[in-house]
Amino acid sequence: MSGLLLSEPPRGLPGHLGGIRLLKFTSDCRRFLFADLDMRVTLVEPGRDPLVFDLGSDGTKTRAMDRIHDFAFSDDGCFAYVAAGLHLRCLDLEKGIEMWRHRPANLFGFLQTSPRAVAVTKSKSVFVCNDSGTMEMFRPDGRLASRWRANDAPLMLSKMQNGDLYVGSDGVGITVWDPEDQRRIVRLRSSARVFGLCAMPNADRVVVRTDVGACVVDLFNGETVRCFPVLPGLPFVSVAQDGASFIVGEGRGVAHYDMDGNKIGAFSDPNERVITALFHPRENKIVAGTDEGRVVHFELR
Repeated sequence: MSGLLLSEPPRGLPGHLGGIRLLKFTSDCRRFLFADLDMRVTLVEPGRDPLVFDLGSDGTKTRAMDRIHDFAFSDDGCFAYVAAGLHLRCLDLEKGIEMWRHRPANLFGFLQTSPRAVAVTKSKSVFVCNDSGTMEMFRPDGRLASRWRANDAPLMLSKMQNGDLYVGSDGVGITVWDPEDQRRIVRLRSSARVFGLCAMPNADRVVVRTDVGACVVDLFNGETVRCFPVLPGLPFVSVAQDGASFIVGEGRGVAHYDMDGNKIGAFSDPNERVITALFHPRENKIVAGTDEGRVVHFELR
């Protein structure tokens, strides 16, 4: 897997001139999907040529929304649900085709809205949050199952350790949701602007990237366990599989911290800027996407 995905070619993959801003592995690590700033997603897996989905633009009037905000895999890794531009799209990764798409209703009839965060629940339903404040649940075949609204509907989501609940943020607060019951479990007000978050895999806590640093929050007692400064950088955050450390964007690269705020290491490319990164699920590596459209890796010490 690492030789296929993470060898560092002298150029980006063919056709990828825009920076790579989203990276995800399937749960079995068999497939790897990344999205670039040119509204394209690429599937990479052993024994198969890279499969590129060009999602295109929704039109000149919506050019500002032409961005891939988030995506999630089905449990079996055969489908990807992509929040791109004005649509939620279901991509069949086996056949290489788009199966269905959904466009959320305009706000007040004329303000165009976008899906911003998407996840797949234990019941295999697709949970999507729109920037209009609506949240929706879809069956895998695209049928709408439910819709509701909230003033603090999240613009980013991360699955919590039990797999039933999701922690999210609208930028000014932190919330925990049970989408199957359409119910908010926890709502916390943040004293700083939230730009990124990632749930811990072994505790009901979340690592939050704010405009002043990073902090660890215990979600069910509302306690900020610790806060510490990090240098300015892009707002991605990823927690290691053992929950003992995390990475954030700093400067043009990635910084690695333990949960006490001690910097373990820093990684960067001399010629390119890292714009997203995550821990490899099975190997002692950080996988990163650069502004030149490359997927690279950094070995952890």
